[in-house]
Amino acid sequence: MKRLMVTGPKQAVFAEVPMPKCASDEVLVKAKITAISTGTELRVYRNIPVDDEGTMMHGGVPWKIPIDNGYSMAGEVLEVGCDVAGFELGDRVFVGEPHQEYAAVSADRAIKLPDGVGYDDGAFLHITQVAHNALRTGIPAPGANVAIVGLGVVGLSAIAFCDAFGFRSVAVDTHPKRLEIARDLGAGLAISPIAGDFLEKVKDYYGGDGADLVVEAASAWPAIKTSMDIVGAGGNVVVVARHTDRPNFNPMGHPYLTQQITLMTPKGMERGGQRWDYAHCVSLTLDMMTSGRMNIMPMITNRLDWHQLPETYERLDKGDLDMVGVALQWPD
Repeated sequence: MKRLMVTGPKQAVFAEVPMPKCASDEVLVKAKITAISTGTELRVYRNIPVDDEGTMMHGGVPWKIPIDNGYSMAGEVLEVGCDVAGFELGDRVFVGEPHQEYAAVSADRAIKLPDGVGYDDGAFLHITQVAHNALRTGIPAPGANVAIVGLGVVGLSAIAFCDAFGFRSVAVDTHPKRLEIARDLGAGLAISPIAGDFLEKVKDYYGGDGADLVVEAASAWPAIKTSMDIVGAGGNVVVVARHTDRPNFNPMGHPYLTQQITLMTPKGMERGGQRWDYAHCVSLTLDMMTSGRMNIMPMITNRLDWHQLPETYERLDKGDLDMVGVALQWPD
């Protein structure tokens, strides 16, 4: 079968690897759609480690090349292990697997997709949970003013959650198409941070107040500065993604030091069995998608064939910001 491998800096190829076997506690899944998690996958494509020493590919994953890439697959169950209950042949599922034709996964890691959630939006299920977790980390109250800085797939997912949860949302990005998508997803105000009256318009939208919560999803220190500029006194800024750049401003200087701003990072989903663990958050998300309260389809901008993935990485690496949510179709 085919599996995408990153073999060096900005080098990605499809390799022929053995078909996985389905163990007794597993399900075998045939990929229908895999989604690109742009920030993470581009960092791996560029061979940028997450630590200064260059020893870690991801948190908890040592540096190694070649390596597979991606973690978002929606597909069809082709085989069910003899010890597995609750799955049948033909079930549509999400699994956190890389870009490849087939995956054998533990049944407790496969999530059934309900009617009303297609393979396209289903493939983005885990990506949406990154945004979901970021919002819960910031503990917004009902009716809160929430701003999202950086409108990639995580930032736009956060906008969709804001609309579903009833928050008053501001979407911030420099790219016009991404601002337009944010409006389609329910943002009350979508604005560029380089607009001359940016700060005034944000405060006007919030009735003279700053944001109660800002989610920084751009993975760049200038975006953290923007987040701290628009959050209100006593507010929270959640930095959702890993940064590999360095600060270009003093976050402890004027005017930030006296604003009682809390800078937060997500701790990951609560452990299993807690009220808002991963399973409960996913269940809520699928319920909102099925009922029509949450719609992420506007952020899926490109539907491509699987073999176009290496050239898609190249386009993204060169700065094609018109590509946001990319869904890769695998052959039947």
